[in-house]
Amino acid sequence: MSTLLRNLVLFVVVAAVIAAVSFRTLAGMRERYDPATAAGANATFAEVRGLRIHYREWGPRKGTPILLIHGTMAWSETWRDIAAPLGEAGYRVIAPDLPPFGLSDRPSARNYSREAQASIISGFADALGLKDFVLAGHSFGGGATLEAAFSMPERVRQLVLLDVALGLGREPAAPPLAAMLRARWLRNLAVASTFTNPLAIGHGLRSFVRDSAIVTKERTTIYEWPLTLVNTTDAVGDWMMTGLYGDERASRAADRANYGNFPRRVLLVWGREDTVTPLSEGQEIASLFKDARLEVLEDVNHLPQIEKPDEVVRLVTDFLGGAQRPKPAKTQPIASSLPLRGSVAGSQ
Repeated sequence: MSTLLRNLVLFVVVAAVIAAVSFRTLAGMRERYDPATAAGANATFAEVRGLRIHYREWGPRKGTPILLIHGTMAWSETWRDIAAPLGEAGYRVIAPDLPPFGLSDRPSARNYSREAQASIISGFADALGLKDFVLAGHSFGGGATLEAAFSMPERVRQLVLLDVALGLGREPAAPPLAAMLRARWLRNLAVASTFTNPLAIGHGLRSFVRDSAIVTKERTTIYEWPLTLVNTTDAVGDWMMTGLYGDERASRAADRANYGNFPRRVLLVWGREDTVTPLSEGQEIASLFKDARLEVLEDVNHLPQIEKPDEVVRLVTDFLGGAQRPKPAKTQPIASSLPLRGSVAGSQ
């Protein structure tokens, strides 16, 4: 290796280390608020297994309940494009923040496996007094959604899956440089540079949609909002190791027999252009259920509830039946582009 090339490699390594340390330092400065402060005065929380679980709610309290389970780095407010019109259609739409994301407390056990997350979902339903409900999950949240559905099928009226990421049939993948990431401080450097880096939010969203024009400043602000909670980087690092790269081969959602035995109707909504969970995965999952319907949306990548919300609302209401068809409605803008100025506006 020439001296010039060796010096260039050294420069790149040093620059990467400096950048990672800088992002971690900025994360420590940013992550200083408790959930109640970050959520604002009008926030709603439920006590679930010793945790304060933040949630948003739309529609009449007497409507059929729909629980919306979000995916990676999302939270209750990111459902707003379909939650508000579903509420207007007469459903009681409830979106909890599943830790470590959103504005909920994080479990002291630092366990984000499907089983642990499903326990929070069932406990949340108990806390709200929901005897039965429609359960819907998106992307990585699909694992916890199915785990919950398979553990309490008698409480799930119908199941809705949006571009869920299950990795059926795959061996558990280890994170890059897995041995190094077992050291918490190194893991936090990696997480602060990626998952909890506000500069990466917009780029990440644009990579998940077909039309990048929908990734507005307002939308990225919504996703950035929870990054101000204390120890967010630390908690997301735990999720990365126990959730994202956890070994779920013993989970209910990994057992194909549970799909065939599931007694409820299932709607799958998939983007034809999905680059995260290809359509072939949706087709395979649909084939495992006894009574499943797969709807494919054209010109949609991985976020159908954001890319074509009116189409998703139409499909869901048609699938569930018995509700008034909502008129397309624009949700109100977020209260402020600056966190902690107040609660998010635009929902009931």
